[in-house]
Amino acid sequence: YEIALVTGVQTCALPICVATPEHLTADAAGAPLEPALDKLLNRQAGPVTLLLHGYKYCPFHQPSAADPTLRDPHRLIYAETPETTCDRIISWPGMLDRAGPTLGIGWPGMHTGHGTLNSIRGFAEVYARADSIARQVARLADRIAALDPDRRIDLIGHSLGGRIALASLPHMKLAEPGRILLWGAAERATIARMHIERGTGRTEIINIRARTNAPFDRMFEWAAPGQGPALGAAGPVDGVATLTLDDPRTEQALQARGLPLGATSRGRCHWSFYTRPGTGPLYAALLDQPGIWTADRIAALSDEPAPAQQTSRNAVVSTLSALLPTNRMRGA
Repeated sequence: YEIALVTGVQTCALPICVATPEHLTADAAGAPLEPALDKLLNRQAGPVTLLLHGYKYCPFHQPSAADPTLRDPHRLIYAETPETTCDRIISWPGMLDRAGPTLGIGWPGMHTGHGTLNSIRGFAEVYARADSIARQVARLADRIAALDPDRRIDLIGHSLGGRIALASLPHMKLAEPGRILLWGAAERATIARMHIERGTGRTEIINIRARTNAPFDRMFEWAAPGQGPALGAAGPVDGVATLTLDDPRTEQALQARGLPLGATSRGRCHWSFYTRPGTGPLYAALLDQPGIWTADRIAALSDEPAPAQQTSRNAVVSTLSALLPTNRMRGA
C-alpha cells in the first residue's frame, strides 16, 4: 500500500478520503477528491479496496480538554503506524497487506455530549447519518468505475461501516463491487436484506461475526432505531455468506486450509475482527480468491446456529454496561 503525505504533518497509509452527507473531500480544506483519485488509479494496478470505520471516529478530529481521545481514523486505523498504544487500534492496510489502491473513508461518526444517555441518543443519531454517508460512498465507487470500468472494487466495513457498505449498494449506478466484508456489522438483518435486494444482486456479501461480539449485537438492537435482530444474531439471510470467526469448527477448518487464526479473547470484544492474529491473510484470501472461497465453501466451514440469544434483562444489562462512560467503546 502507498504512503501519502496529507494535511499538515500527518503521514497516513492511505490518501485522505472524507465523506460527509453532502460531499466528498480530499483534505480538511475541502479539496476535491477526483484529481487525487485519478492519479492513484493511474499509478497503481490491482483491485480497489474501500475501508469504512464505525462509531466514534471522525476525520480531522483534534483532542481537547473536553475530549482528549484521538478519533481521527487516518491517524489511527488507516495509518501505517497508529498514533496510539491502545491494543484495540491496529493499521487496517497493514493488517490486510493487499495489492492495489486502498482508500480509507473517514466520515463523521461522533456525536455531541457526554454520559450514558447521550451515548444512547448519539448512537441513533450517527446510525441515521450513516445512511447519508452511504450515498457518497456509492458516488465514489461510481467515479472509480467510470475511470476504470474493468477495475474490481471491494468494500470492508466494521460495525456502522458495515451499515454504510450495505446501504451504498442501491445508490450505485455504474459500480458493481465484487465482495463486501462485514466485520461485526451494526445493521438489522431486515434492513440488510432490503439493501441487498435493491442492489444489482451480483455483489457477494460475507458477514464475519463472532460470539464475543454478541453483547454488542444486543447493544445495537437496543439502541438503534427499528426492530429485529442484528445481522450477527440473525438466521440465514439470502445473498449473505456467514463466517463465525471464533467457532471452534471454523477455526479448525481454516487451520487445515493454511489460514490459522491466533488466540483471541473469549470475553466481550468488538475489535477481534481485525486485531486477532491471522485475520489479515484470511480476509485477503476471501477477497482475492473468490473462485476458491465461494459462498458455499464459506458456509460449509461451520453449520452452527446464530450466537445464543440473551434474555431481555441480560440484554439491557450488557447494553448499559457497554455504554457506561468508564467502559464505552472507543471506536466501533
